[in-house]
Amino acid sequence: MNITVVYATGRKGPSCSYHITQMIVKELLDGGELFEFFLSKDMPHVCLGCYCCIHGEEEKCGGAAALSPILTAIEKSELLIFSTPTYVYHIPGQLKSFLDHLAYRWMVHRPDLSYLKKQALIVNTAAGGGMRSTVRDIQDSLENLGVGRTYHLTQSVWNYDWPSLPASFHSTIEKKVKRTTRTIRSRAGHVTPSLKVRGLYRMYRLLHLKKKMTPVDDVYWENMKYV
Repeated sequence: MNITVVYATGRKGPSCSYHITQMIVKELLDGGELFEFFLSKDMPHVCLGCYCCIHGEEEKCGGAAALSPILTAIEKSELLIFSTPTYVYHIPGQLKSFLDHLAYRWMVHRPDLSYLKKQALIVNTAAGGGMRSTVRDIQDSLENLGVGRTYHLTQSVWNYDWPSLPASFHSTIEKKVKRTTRTIRSRAGHVTPSLKVRGLYRMYRLLHLKKKMTPVDDVYWENMKYV
């Protein structure tokens, strides 16, 4: 299975979310290709809201060069993993900026509908609360991008770093990893989009079919034979 991982931070050794993600990759890669990206190093450009991408001129975005290899990796992958801690009850700013750069790929605009056959996993750790709102931030984007199935593995780590994590936490995490990877593996190769994703696709397809959206997006859907 080819896997693309986007890490919200560059932390490795002490990071619980990083180590949990590595456990998942070890379970699922199985000879496939692994693409890893660390924010903000691999996507340093902050979205400025210039609207180039929305207007069909995404190559003029200041972050286009950094975004290109990430999009290529995603295209080649069956599984996307977003690995992140919780910062002040939400995703870190650098991850939000990265997701902002994908706005033009939402189904309302100019999607890659091969995403309908992909799976995604959100790995999230937090010192305390905020995991639900953190996961929601990412899942909203993934569903609107058309990713067929999105799962999440969350773990409260109570300010422990990975090297000092108690044995009871390791045991809980290992069980979650086994359960989650079993589900992902069982759907690999025959992903059926979730009800919400199917609903969003049908709604936007109808709107583009009736030329109710912006011309650049309507033309894209027609040229791609999505309508």
